Amino acid sequence: TVADKAEVVLGAGPMLVEDGKRNVRSVSEQIAGDIAYGRAPRTAIGVKKDGTVVILVADGRRTNSVGMTLARYMIKLGAVSALNFDGGGSSEMVLNNKILNNPSDGNERAVSVGLGLFSKKN
Repeated sequence: TVADKAEVVLGAGPMLVEDGKRNVRSVSEQIAGDIAYGRAPRTAIGVKKDGTVVILVADGRRTNSVGMTLARYMIKLGAVSALNFDGGGSSEMVLNNKILNNPSDGNERAVSVGLGLFSKKN
């Protein structure tokens, strides 16, 4: 299959950007519209034409952050392909054991699945 030959395979949704254009596929992927279009804490991953990976975590549900929708912003960041990940209190970005955003729950939330990116040591 195509997935067997892929370098990276992710399962999430909905698809947000395809071939550099906004293509939110919440209906065909049977994902609730509020996930695709509502303003909330969000997480997304995209790939630029040169292969650079773009990861976005947006806060929300706070007086100083109302959240966002993602497709248009991922295009502004240069993504030619982008995928929505879990949102809400699960939206958290950690770098070197430091939380970089303000999760909407006020602290970390236990999750069963996460995305980890690690540097390759030579």
